[in-house]
Amino acid sequence: MARRPTLLATMVLATGFGILGCADTSDDAAATEQEDAVRMFVAAEQVDCQGVAPMRCMQVRYSPDEPWQLFYDGITGFTYEPGYTYELLVRVDPVQNPPADHSSLRYDLIQVEAKIPA
Repeated sequence: MARRPTLLATMVLATGFGILGCADTSDDAAATEQEDAVRMFVAAEQVDCQGVAPMRCMQVRYSPDEPWQLFYDGITGFTYEPGYTYELLVRVDPVQNPPADHSSLRYDLIQVEAKIPA
């Protein structure tokens, strides 16, 4: 049975061969998160809409050239303020077995790119 090298032995070998560096991996995580991001534009005013019950919906689009569409969901980490248009980076993940009256997607704020008074 082959012996596995200890962590210390692996670190010594890796350092000796120049494999280990001093790179900051926090930037790598941020870059990966940016790659998975979806750009979303949010209108300055909410509008009346009908979900399970009457409600107010944000208006969103994914390109400045698209028409606005109703957005029935929320964006975790984002606090909407009327009177501002927003450009957001969001992560969109599928939801396994969502309830019948909920979305099959989950939206999480990565970053507010712009918040512009209307």
